[in-house]
Amino acid sequence: MENQSADNKKEIKLKRALILGNFYQKKVNITRAINQGYETIVATVIGVKHDLIVTREGMNIPRNSIKMIYL
Repeated sequence: MENQSADNKKEIKLKRALILGNFYQKKVNITRAINQGYETIVATVIGVKHDLIVTREGMNIPRNSIKMIYL
């Protein structure tokens, strides 16, 4: 139940980041897991697919690697 709530919160933040990127051209901070720990990316989200996040800077970020999104 708690894990489902966290997933719902992440979905809401992804949708907000998409709106900020497409309508207001605002960047968000995305923290994702990598091999050596965590990496924070500052990027403009322009697309949300089933398993990827697409940024204006040309990055494709796997959804399952995203830990936090700061709007």
